[in-house]
Amino acid sequence: MITALKLRNFDDDGSAPSHDPNQLSSAEVAVLVAKAREEGRIGGYLAGAEDGRSEMRRTMQATQAEMLDSLTQQLAQLAATSAAQQEALVEQIVGFTLQTCEIVFPELIETMSVARVKKTALQSLKMAIGSSRIQVKLSPTTLAEIGPELQARATYYRCAKALELQADPDLADGDARMSWDHGSLDYGFRKICDRLLAELRETHKRAVDAQIKKD
Repeated sequence: MITALKLRNFDDDGSAPSHDPNQLSSAEVAVLVAKAREEGRIGGYLAGAEDGRSEMRRTMQATQAEMLDSLTQQLAQLAATSAAQQEALVEQIVGFTLQTCEIVFPELIETMSVARVKKTALQSLKMAIGSSRIQVKLSPTTLAEIGPELQARATYYRCAKALELQADPDLADGDARMSWDHGSLDYGFRKICDRLLAELRETHKRAVDAQIKKD
């Protein structure tokens, strides 16, 4: 009696089925999955870092623009303030100079006029050497003080015969009028001081008017 029938494939040698070389093993699949995850993580990190750097650059550019705008406004305000302060300082300096000159000039005119006109007349006399006529007009007081020295200097320059010294009551002490063949001189120390005072007064007036308009 037959109790069991066992079938056998005579083409099979009984060994375990061979592995397909083109098919990945589960271990290799696990490695590739882990690698893909890591590459994804790194890519995401790099993308996030680049976005962060871009945002930082935009923030820095905006901050720099704000700083530049603020600095420009501050410099403009400083320039305006400096100009206003400079104008006020000019007004103060000119005012102080004017006050000082108004006090000092009268004393200078009184004490230095004769000395200044003598120096100027002697310089002009030297320029007039060789002229056929050298005419010098001075106030009577000034002529009495410097006439002899002018005459002595003309003798030294060998032009004493051409020199004509004249007293002119219309001239103030310290004034002189001279003429020679190729030149002339109209000098007055008082005139110079008065002209300087007039310029200072006009400059001070302009500075004060400018300050009043701003106030």
